[in-house]
Amino acid sequence: MVDIVTTIFGITIALVATACFNLGIILQKRGLRESREIKIEEGVRSLITVFKELCKNKPWFIGTALGIIGMIPYAIAMGMVGIVVVQPIMSVGLIIFFISAIKILNEKVTYFEVIPIILLISVPIFIGLAQISDPFIDLYGFVVPFLIFFVIMLCLSLVSFFFSKKKRGTRLEGIFIMFIGAIFYSLGAVFTNILAQALVDSNIFIPFFWEILFGIFWFEYMHFWAFIGFWGLAVFNIASVIFIQSSLQRSKAVFIIPIQNSITFVIPIIAGLFVFNQNFKNNIFFIITIVIVLISTIILSKYEASIQNIDK
Repeated sequence: MVDIVTTIFGITIALVATACFNLGIILQKRGLRESREIKIEEGVRSLITVFKELCKNKPWFIGTALGIIGMIPYAIAMGMVGIVVVQPIMSVGLIIFFISAIKILNEKVTYFEVIPIILLISVPIFIGLAQISDPFIDLYGFVVPFLIFFVIMLCLSLVSFFFSKKKRGTRLEGIFIMFIGAIFYSLGAVFTNILAQALVDSNIFIPFFWEILFGIFWFEYMHFWAFIGFWGLAVFNIASVIFIQSSLQRSKAVFIIPIQNSITFVIPIIAGLFVFNQNFKNNIFFIITIVIVLISTIILSKYEASIQNIDK
């Protein structure tokens, strides 16, 4: 049982983490306003050039650094008090973010948008109340459900990419790009779980990094999954940054971030249920979470579409 001192310290550390994450997003948005447009369709060379310029953009660079730094207290807090305590605290940070986006970024929010945004901010609370178990990954038996889940996620990404091109130059473009970024970020989390389990099962020590980086050449099952896990988390996390930053540049942060945050909570949990043998102590709270995410996202998307039609 976690003692009161550990709990208080864990909560404090979690508050520090969520402050870093959300202040970082605000600064990134300020920096993106000053930079040229991130055009994914122009290819890798163009993206590298844009992100080199962004690294010289002080607000964006500091915001990104804060997001990375925030991972340290977040990991510590998760280890001390667990997801049941940490996830609801993430909502506190989102409330601060919501207020900051209005006050600092001067983003306008209508009363029609406030209710679904507040509902999305509540998502971490319901996930915490659902009390999901730790993942158990059988790297021999999980292959088929994992491949099915992976293919479905890639198909959803392709559909979102198609609609982002169809809605090019409209308010909905940023939403569809955000969907891709959120899916990729979630896949990065799934591959992180695979890597962690492969390291445990194979007894690979982190200092022997080449066994992970080039694990496929060991011609051994667990080394293979360590290799897949590492490169999966690397590729999808990097890709998610590109798409999320592009969506943040095109749409209001106060609108994009709550939806993205909710999706990146829900998708890894769905993977946990169907791939990694996780379960909930309180299923009703997870059902509430799914309903909130679906309804709020549909409402906000339809509202953005209606505003676009009015603008025309």
